[in-house]
Amino acid sequence: MTNINLNNLIKNDHDVRVTELEKLSKSDLIKIIVYQTHTIVKLENQIKLLQQEINSLKRDSSNSSKPPSSDINNIGLKNKSLREKSNRKSGGQKGHLGNTRKQVDNPDKIVDCRPDNCSHCGHSIPENIEGTILSKRQEIDIPPIQVEVTEYRKQSVVCPHCAKQTSGEYPENINSQVQFGPNIKSFVTYLNVKHKIPYDRLRKIFNHMLNTQISEGSIKNILHQCKQKSELLYHQILIGVKKEEWAGSDETGTHVNGQKWWQWVWQNTQGTFYCIHQSRGYQVVKDYFGSNYMGILIHDCWSAQNNTIAKNGHQLCHPHLIRNLNYLIETYRSSWCFGIKELLMTSQSARDRIWDNDFNPNIRNKVIVYYKEQLQYFLNQKLSEHKEIAAIQKRFRKHQDKIFHFLNYKNVPYHNNSSEQAIRNAKIHKKVSGGFRSKTGAESHAVILSIIETCKKRNLNILNSLKQIFQGNFSWSGT
Repeated sequence: MTNINLNNLIKNDHDVRVTELEKLSKSDLIKIIVYQTHTIVKLENQIKLLQQEINSLKRDSSNSSKPPSSDINNIGLKNKSLREKSNRKSGGQKGHLGNTRKQVDNPDKIVDCRPDNCSHCGHSIPENIEGTILSKRQEIDIPPIQVEVTEYRKQSVVCPHCAKQTSGEYPENINSQVQFGPNIKSFVTYLNVKHKIPYDRLRKIFNHMLNTQISEGSIKNILHQCKQKSELLYHQILIGVKKEEWAGSDETGTHVNGQKWWQWVWQNTQGTFYCIHQSRGYQVVKDYFGSNYMGILIHDCWSAQNNTIAKNGHQLCHPHLIRNLNYLIETYRSSWCFGIKELLMTSQSARDRIWDNDFNPNIRNKVIVYYKEQLQYFLNQKLSEHKEIAAIQKRFRKHQDKIFHFLNYKNVPYHNNSSEQAIRNAKIHKKVSGGFRSKTGAESHAVILSIIETCKKRNLNILNSLKQIFQGNFSWSGT
């Protein structure tokens, strides 16, 4: 370009550039146009990259499967619920039955509030005069907390018949000079496993509340003992879970000895089975859950669960799908995503209605067919929208038989909420303790937590159940 600096032309103001351009030849103008075109293309590519980065920042726990802990600048922000707004006022609804604390029929202690003097004449009232109960109030409190020490004394006795000496025997469970009883062991296990209280804090609780010393080594031994005594019960939980019509499954990351491990769960109304493993792959499913499940598996579309053998089929978690659709609706204003989201949400309320006792079975079948046809209508549409929308359509198309499978059953959930709630235990433990120190401790935790959560689902007293486990007389039979 003769006697003209291209950069100067670009940087100068409009009037100067017009003046300079008029002096240029045709070839020089073409060069400027080509340069500007390349610059525009480059800027457009940068804008696209920046837009993609902005869109990725919009994806959080409210519109995707990302955990809340990964949200950016979420301090002070309230998690966004998938529940739609209703016209109801906040608080208890009309007709809602309250849950007021009730008085007990047989209190442990009774204090009579008698008058000492007559309020009319002022004379004292003799104690032998019986009063009339006008009303009753009760106070619930905890008696002084203290340990109870039982001493076992081994004795020898001289037989009066043969004059020989015979020694007594300690109970089978008393095998050391000083040991903790089943109540303390169950208390330690419950606080550590269920409430995530670390060893050091447990040690301080015993020191401050019970005036009793307990070492971290003793706590570890108690948990290991509970795990050993629970092995058979642990495997029976999985057998019970697999006998039911459906089972939910989920997994989440944790740490064992500073390394990334995975906590798995399979659960339903009958029990909760945890395991912990280094892998997140299908081999874990084969090793623990097996390949002979006859029911319906509910999950969030992770490949290991998708590959799990379930004779009666799979059901994908609707809230997971809706969160992904919400992201695309918020980011791209996609009408396709909005339409299929509405289809998912209406199907949830429709299932409750079509399985009422008075509902016509023929109409029920037509409703199920309708939802499957509507889903097919959305899947057959050719989308010219963003590639992320095309990708989720492809995902729906690939797993279309798992979207409305729950409509065929009265009691199969459309969501995997109970599994997510169960796996939340691992996240709480990770936040409190940072993970597990060893593989042994992690496995003990999985076994004992399975016992505790299953006791909750079967309405069993947790502390009493743990006590029976330490005593060796607990079973699931009859629960």
